[in-house]
Amino acid sequence: MRSTFHTLEIGKRGVAAHQLSLATTGHNITNANTPGFSRQATRLVAARPIDYPGLHNNSKLPNQMGMGVEAESVYRIRDFLLDIEYRNQNTVQSSWKVQQETLRNIEGIFNEPSDNSIAKNLSEFWNSWQLLSKNPGNSDLSARTLVQQKAISLTETFGHISSQLKVLESNLTERINVKVSEANNYIQQVSDLTTMIKRIEGLGDHANDLRDKRDLLVDQLSGLGNVTVTETAADYQVSFGGTMVVDNMVSTPITVGDTGGLTNGEIKGYVDSRDIHVANYRKQLDIIANTIATGPVEVTLPAGSILPQGVTIPGAQMDPANPRRLLADAKHTVNGLNGLHALGYNLQSPAQSGIPFFTTKDGSATITADNIVLHSSIKDDVKNIGVSMRTELRTQPNGSQAEVALQGNGDMALLIAGLSERVYSFTQPGSVTNSATINGYVQSVVAQLGNESDHAMKMVENSELLTGHADNLRKSVSSVSLDEEMANMIKFQHAYSASARVMTTMDEMLDKLINGTGVVGR
Repeated sequence: MRSTFHTLEIGKRGVAAHQLSLATTGHNITNANTPGFSRQATRLVAARPIDYPGLHNNSKLPNQMGMGVEAESVYRIRDFLLDIEYRNQNTVQSSWKVQQETLRNIEGIFNEPSDNSIAKNLSEFWNSWQLLSKNPGNSDLSARTLVQQKAISLTETFGHISSQLKVLESNLTERINVKVSEANNYIQQVSDLTTMIKRIEGLGDHANDLRDKRDLLVDQLSGLGNVTVTETAADYQVSFGGTMVVDNMVSTPITVGDTGGLTNGEIKGYVDSRDIHVANYRKQLDIIANTIATGPVEVTLPAGSILPQGVTIPGAQMDPANPRRLLADAKHTVNGLNGLHALGYNLQSPAQSGIPFFTTKDGSATITADNIVLHSSIKDDVKNIGVSMRTELRTQPNGSQAEVALQGNGDMALLIAGLSERVYSFTQPGSVTNSATINGYVQSVVAQLGNESDHAMKMVENSELLTGHADNLRKSVSSVSLDEEMANMIKFQHAYSASARVMTTMDEMLDKLINGTGVVGR
């Protein structure tokens, strides 16, 4: 016959199993707002039955007796595939957020349109030459001073924007270093947790909470760069940008040189922001400054102009009486404002020509936005601005003849003012357009910056939607529902009470058996 204590054991097992289930439910409820926590559940299974005791197998009696319930394990509810999807989307979103932030900073640096922008300074610079053409003489130098000041303002604007872009570039480099250190911190923590998990699970337990912490760290690492997790029964490996950084309990820190394998993430976003966006707009700024100063452009020199010594124009009609004097208008290609200004004469006596209007502050041969400055002789004396294209011989106090600029002639100022309407060829690699006016090229650069910033903003919005959708899918599987947990708590409470009632009932039966048997007739 079956043991008297058999049913008591079943009740005891039911109490223990549902007590553990209640503890698991309580653990879920208290961690409902814990980041990265995955809800857990107790896996209840029927205990292994035992054969019915007896000497012979009797078909009229059951061959096996149930032994109640057992809590096989406490496991976490998580979908590995949804983790992969979330991390991929999180990596993309992080990259675009960084790029959007950088492009907004570049927009703020260019500050278009505003009173301090390049376009505004260029417009005022060209207008100052237009005013100078109307008052080129020696009696009033205010128009020349205006040209001087507008030129200084223009070069300072170029220098300021270029220096701000350099500061932004330096900040991005610093952020890359910081994010690499942050990634290494995550990598080390993942490796340490893997060591702990393997030690615990090697004893047959389930390290659910430690696994949640490790997955949360991997989620955070995915914001810095693309990660790949490979997990089998024996191995746990994490790759960051194609580089194996965690191999079971061994971690390998990354360096800035290892970022080349990244396809997305904050680090990739900072690298692209520095090496693509900032570098591109520094280059565009250099193209604008260099083209203004030395970019080849065709102009029409008016008839009657006196060419400086040594300057010849192929095919031009020259005055036989004065081989330097043009008889008719002549088209001539000059190297930007510098080349054109070199054909004009200043107010010195004798008149001088060949002075470049812009030069470099560091003495280098190539003019850039960072080094462009007004020529020192013009900065020191506005009379050195070449405005006239005609000269005359004038007797000096010592009786000698000197060639001086013809007072009242402002042809050079008109030609320079007209450069604002001239179409330049932009053949430098990376130019936003092949041909345009200077002002038109500036507008094209600003328009490109606006389009890239708008595109980055839209990509951030799209990636946020996709990341949010992936995260919601994960949460629908793994997050804690308080309503569901409260329902489970009631269910397990009733089961616990019922199991305890089984034990109480058996206790009463045993009490009757032990204390009530054999008392008849006493």
